[in-house]
Amino acid sequence: MINLGTTLLGIINTTSYHSTNHQIATYVLENLERLDYLSEPEMARACSVSKSSINRFCKELGYESFARFQADVLRFRRRNNFKYVLGADDVRNPDSTLLHNYCASVARNAGLLAANVDDAALEQVARDLDRYDEVMVIGEMQSGDVAYAFQHNLFEAGRVVTANVYAKEQRELLGRLGPGALVIVFSLFGHFFRRVCEEPGQLSRSEGTKVCWITSCPTMAPDMEVDLVIDCGLGKNLAAGNLAMEMVANAIVMHYWRLHHPETSA
Repeated sequence: MINLGTTLLGIINTTSYHSTNHQIATYVLENLERLDYLSEPEMARACSVSKSSINRFCKELGYESFARFQADVLRFRRRNNFKYVLGADDVRNPDSTLLHNYCASVARNAGLLAANVDDAALEQVARDLDRYDEVMVIGEMQSGDVAYAFQHNLFEAGRVVTANVYAKEQRELLGRLGPGALVIVFSLFGHFFRRVCEEPGQLSRSEGTKVCWITSCPTMAPDMEVDLVIDCGLGKNLAAGNLAMEMVANAIVMHYWRLHHPETSA
């Protein structure tokens, strides 16, 4: 099952502002609570498109009909539990500004991250970047930003890898990976595998492929086919999640740099 919110946000991020699909996806995201009561013709009028455009949009997303799409919107609203959460223990000094308190929360979480994550595991990922000829970095939405930054920073350190952040292509790319590939998955909320796998907790892959999952809120079953899980251990906190994954990614890049430039080691 697709993650509807991620898919719709992906559409508005990758299509022309004036395109039909952009108009429909934007309307759906802005009016989730109204879709229960709209007929297909009413939806078309609300989006200023034709009824056939609504039908085509639903089929492109994999739904047999507008009614099936409507039902999934309702399920999405009920299950939507992956938003950022501001922890109750965030730093809240009444004598400081909001920005100062937020930065203090980030600093505190950075210290927790260093305690939660095994640095040896990060060094191993850096070594794996040399061991595997084919390396794919994957992420979506917020996690996609981390994947792209990781790709760029690795390039600056001398290693070229492929990064992919488009959900529709990821299943196909994973399915055709050759033997001996390294896949690094950034998944902030831990829902990546549910979006791309045929069955939750199962990842089809070629022999010799290694999968490393970097997350901040793992939710998958322990029997999934993932070789290494690096859990930042900081949940969905706005002062942690995405920032924590980015710090882990940067530490892997630093390890890679030191492996090839030992003279920079302390």
